[in-house]
Amino acid sequence: MKTYTEQRIEATRKRVQIPAYTDRWMMGDRYGSVMKVTRGPNNSVFRREIAHVKLDISGKTVRVFLDDCTEV
Repeated sequence: MKTYTEQRIEATRKRVQIPAYTDRWMMGDRYGSVMKVTRGPNNSVFRREIAHVKLDISGKTVRVFLDDCTEV
């Protein structure tokens, strides 16, 4: 079993499609590279992993839930 740190390092090498529920996806800016993976706040009920994805077309970095991204 991999540690959390090993999983984060592995996740940063991925190319992903961001979720369809985002405005950026609706505007056609759908694909990008995962730059960093963090976790939600400690006081959150659902402490999910958040992916910082740098998008190809606009070059902007958006934060989305890593589980909602589709690997390309």
